Amino acid sequence: MDYAKLVTAIQQGTTQELDALYTEAFEVLCGYLQVNMRASLPDAQDCAQHALVKTLERIQCNAIREPESIYSYLLQSAKNRYLRVRYEHNRSNYQDDMEPYAPIEEQVDNLSTREEQKALEECLTQLSGDARAFINYWLEHPDAQAKDVAGCFGISVNNVWIKKHRIIKKLADCIQKKMER
Repeated sequence: MDYAKLVTAIQQGTTQELDALYTEAFEVLCGYLQVNMRASLPDAQDCAQHALVKTLERIQCNAIREPESIYSYLLQSAKNRYLRVRYEHNRSNYQDDMEPYAPIEEQVDNLSTREEQKALEECLTQLSGDARAFINYWLEHPDAQAKDVAGCFGISVNNVWIKKHRIIKKLADCIQKKMER
């Protein structure tokens, strides 16, 4: 999806185009929250709606001027809203469940359609040998502790988390590009 078109449609008030782009962005945000944050469908829909409405208001007030930043802004806004909803639902148990992201193996499993699986396989082959070995280790040993992975790859525990999240981000970006084609 070209998010610059969304900004243009909002600024020009093109209702028909705005409706189509809004619906597409809504579906992307719902999918992101369900796959990456383990959100239920109603929570994902609520948070996606909130993020889109707030973003539309900010664009109309010219508070957001860079169309290329809209996608990341929407994702961050939806994620933050979901975390707030979760916090409010679980105030008493919030400290017990501080890991909002689904484990990598669950994220991979959630990419359920054949098209997404094919895109994932293609993206995995595009990783460097070290990155592919690293992420394959996590996929093969989902319960591995970061200190064990650090020992296996000869890096620090902090670098394990940094490397893991960078590779996941790279895979997510690659998959998204392949899905947009």
